[in-house]
Amino acid sequence: MKTTKTTFTIVSALASVILLTSCGSNTTKTQETKTSSTKNQVTMTYDQQRSQENTMSVLWYQKAAETKALYLQGYNVATDRLKEILQTPSDKPYSIVLDLDETVLDNSPYQVQNVKDGTAFNPKDWDVWVKKAAAKAVPGAKDFLQYADQNGVQIYYISDRTTSQVDDTIKNLEKEGIPVQGRDHLMFLEDGVKSKEGRRQAVQEKTNLVLLFGDNLVDFADFSKTSEADRDKKLDELQKEFGEKFIIFPNPMYGSWESAVYQGKKLDAKGQTEERLKALQGFDK
Repeated sequence: MKTTKTTFTIVSALASVILLTSCGSNTTKTQETKTSSTKNQVTMTYDQQRSQENTMSVLWYQKAAETKALYLQGYNVATDRLKEILQTPSDKPYSIVLDLDETVLDNSPYQVQNVKDGTAFNPKDWDVWVKKAAAKAVPGAKDFLQYADQNGVQIYYISDRTTSQVDDTIKNLEKEGIPVQGRDHLMFLEDGVKSKEGRRQAVQEKTNLVLLFGDNLVDFADFSKTSEADRDKKLDELQKEFGEKFIIFPNPMYGSWESAVYQGKKLDAKGQTEERLKALQGFDK
């Protein structure tokens, strides 16, 4: 299949000056100008461009102290809320529900590899990463979850990892000191299931579900993945839940917010990069 390419050309101010003044100059100077211009030219495919655009997001996630601070803030708020909740007796056992990826486990090395390889998410490479069981716990997760476990709170992990990845995930969690209360507490994606809502309802039927954690709005309720307007409307309806029952974490690398930008359309790399640019709002100079 022929791959479409996009070319970025960055010509330095010095090279531009040389070009403007080279009229009438000798052949040697003209050759130097051509060489300088070539050194400032980068050619890549749309797939590579799409991946490169995630560089700053992944860099921020891995290197910014602000990332760590936001995780600590979220889990500190959750600890205070849980301490308050546990003061009141409940007929059913208290429970909490957490997403896994970028909520409990940091998978940014997988995202880094996509940037370096010029690739996007694909199930095969993702499975290779999951099998390594090498993801580190995000800041604050271990202490909070151990506290919840020690106080008799039921901990459920509702994730869109597949059921074939349960064993490797348990290995990874236990390696990081994250409590696992049984295989039935890992509620992963099954064939034909598109939403987490049914799994959340199943937990709520048998326990007193008091806190939910995630990096994506669909970790809390059945938010749209195709309409920004619908997402904003539902967020307005549920805004008081955030910081009370819902604890959300930062993830600029991927999520349903991106599919909403594309309005749910299945686009190739070229289409995605074009839609991203169109969605940005600048200002008139």
